[in-house]
Amino acid sequence: MSDVAYALGRIGVSIVFVVFGTLQFMNITPYLTNPAILKFVATTGNVAPPAAVAYLVATTCLLGGVFVLLGFKTQRAALVLCVFTALTIYFAHSFWEMEGPARAANQAHALKNLAIMGALLMLAVMGAGRYSIDRRTAGA
Repeated sequence: MSDVAYALGRIGVSIVFVVFGTLQFMNITPYLTNPAILKFVATTGNVAPPAAVAYLVATTCLLGGVFVLLGFKTQRAALVLCVFTALTIYFAHSFWEMEGPARAANQAHALKNLAIMGALLMLAVMGAGRYSIDRRTAGA
């Protein structure tokens, strides 16, 4: 039973990234002017255009999410998604710079992302579990 629960947990945490990455690829235009994307671009000295960053974010979410979903290269993918989620808290949900309802909403998002990071860290340390591609290829 614990192997099934572990696999369901891995699937559950991955769905957020698969859905977000897919939605972003399907309609990238709003993300080109997204304040978090623009803040990241400015922080890096405008090295990459917003479109490149938006596509990088979508790719990271979609591929990382699919890798974790399938249990393929799970530890690496989970670590990448954990770093990505930490950057999301900093660039998209910087509630410490806000007041009122915006602060409360963004603090809730930041805490939710912190919980997701906890699950990703567990996957990064423990691996994908029994029901995964990683487990099947390790036994081959």
